[in-house]
Amino acid sequence: MKWLKTLTLTLLAAQLTHAEDLRKVLQYGGLERSYYVHLPAGTAPKKALPLVILLHGGGGGAQQALENYPMAPVADREGFLLVAPNGTGPFRRELLRTWNVGWGFGYAQRNRVDDSGFLRALILQLEKDYPIDPKRVYLTGLSNGAILCHYAGAANSDLIAGIAPVVGCAGGGETPALTYPVQPKRPLKVIMFNGGIDEHMPLQGGKQVLHSEDQARYVSSAQQSAQFWVKANGCKAEPKVEQLPEQKATRYTWSGGKAQVVLWVLHNQGHAWPGGSSPRSVADQPSPLVKAHEVLWKFFSDGAP
Repeated sequence: MKWLKTLTLTLLAAQLTHAEDLRKVLQYGGLERSYYVHLPAGTAPKKALPLVILLHGGGGGAQQALENYPMAPVADREGFLLVAPNGTGPFRRELLRTWNVGWGFGYAQRNRVDDSGFLRALILQLEKDYPIDPKRVYLTGLSNGAILCHYAGAANSDLIAGIAPVVGCAGGGETPALTYPVQPKRPLKVIMFNGGIDEHMPLQGGKQVLHSEDQARYVSSAQQSAQFWVKANGCKAEPKVEQLPEQKATRYTWSGGKAQVVLWVLHNQGHAWPGGSSPRSVADQPSPLVKAHEVLWKFFSDGAP
C-alpha cells in the first residue's frame, strides 16, 4: 500500500540522521541468528536503497568484519544499507563463527547449519523492515564468507543481483573431487579478488597449504571459480586481460553474456581484504594498492571492473 511505503520511508529517514549499527536477531532453523544493520549517515531515502550483505571470514564475526573490511564508510558515502550477519559457533561471544558451505567449515558444518537458507530468510526480512530495492541486493565476504557468496548467491539468485567474493573459491571438498554450487536460476554480476601468495586459498587451487580445520581442504583455482560463473552467465570464453603494474595486479573480464564476471589477481596479496586491516597480528597483511570495498561497489553500481 502506498501510504504504508510512505510511512516506512519517513520513519527510516528519521533513523538515518547518523551512522549506527543496530543489532537484530532472526529465528531460523531453530536458531537465533544475529546480524548488524548499518544505517548510512545522512541518507534521506526518497527511493529504495541498495543492500549489501557483508559476510565475515571463518573464525571471525560480524562486528570484526565491519571493523576490518571497511564497507561502512562506502555505505555512508554512497547511501546503501549494509548488513553484517553472524555465522554460528560454540560460544555466546560473537567470535570464532563459521559458515556451512557443505564441505566446510567448523561448527557450522558439523551441525549442518543451513546458511544459504538463513541468508534468504534474512533478505526477505530486511525487505519487510527497510525500503530495499529488490533489484540491487548484493553479497560480499572474505574467505569462508567469500565461499558462501558463491553458494548462497547461486542458491538464491532470484533474490541476489551480484556477488563479490574476496579470497574465496567456488568449488571445494575434503577430497580432490570438488563440489560446486547449484546452477543459478538467473545470471549474477560477479567480481572476485584472489591473492597470488595466498596459502589458505591457493591461486592455482588444489590442497590448502595453511588451514584452520582439522584437515586441509581441496579448493578450486581462481580461474576455475571464475569459469563456473562465466558458463552460468553465458559469457565469452576468452577474457579481456589487463596488466595493472601500479596495483601489482592482473584483471580478467569476461563479457558478452547476461552479466559480467571479473577476476582481480593481486600478485603481492595473501589471505586478506585488499585495502582493509588485519584482524590478527599473525594474519596476512592486506595489499594497500587496491581497495576491494571501493572497487566492488563501483562494479555493482555502474558496472566498472
